[in-house]
Amino acid sequence: MIASLPMYWRAETAAPWRAFWARVQAASPGLDLPGLTPPEDIPQPWTDHWLRPDLALSMTCGLPFRTALKGRVTYVGTLDFGLGGAAGHYWSQVVAHPGADLSAPLRLAFNSADSQSGWAVSQSAPPFDAVPAFGALIETGSHAASLAAVAGGLADIAYIDAVTWRLLCRHDPNAARVRPVGRSVATPGLPFITASGRDPAPLRAALERAIAATSPADQDRLGGRLSFHLLDPAAYLAVPVPKPPAI
Repeated sequence: MIASLPMYWRAETAAPWRAFWARVQAASPGLDLPGLTPPEDIPQPWTDHWLRPDLALSMTCGLPFRTALKGRVTYVGTLDFGLGGAAGHYWSQVVAHPGADLSAPLRLAFNSADSQSGWAVSQSAPPFDAVPAFGALIETGSHAASLAAVAGGLADIAYIDAVTWRLLCRHDPNAARVRPVGRSVATPGLPFITASGRDPAPLRAALERAIAATSPADQDRLGGRLSFHLLDPAAYLAVPVPKPPAI
């Protein structure tokens, strides 16, 4: 069996995420839960990892969940990080270069084409009156790299997962070099998944116990006050699938 918690993993959060996984393991006697696989060890593309028949638990993104993974994995549940709004939902913080003219065609930095928070939400209007006109698309590979592109003037705008934005504001000086301009539309948060056909009930119980055993301070280190929610998978599938970026 394999497992991973890749989506909010940074050098600064690695220790609390490892500790959280140890609590999941401790809360799940009788389950075959392996040691955590650090995200840098996950084979690329991540879809191959998420589709492995021996996947015990991982966290994915809403866009691949409703596209490449649709009907091929088992939904376990969704973490809420205390952002406010609907339980288990999140949004992206939209940031701009301080000198960007938001009325002109914009150079968009985005982390990847299969990212709900970095690409898909950029195809909806909020926080603007209409979907922005993008004069250039720059794929960066990560939210931190998108932030750096905007801070350095290589891009005008980026959409950054709200939990990641919290972490970047704590740990990345580039966060102080950009201008927050609003929030994207809210969508269901990053889902936990397990292999197709695997019973999610014991995993759900283990995650709830692990959250209860995690101190508020450690939850904040992970990105916010945690709670576990079961969303209707149809809520993920109802979010429009954007056209891929034409780079």
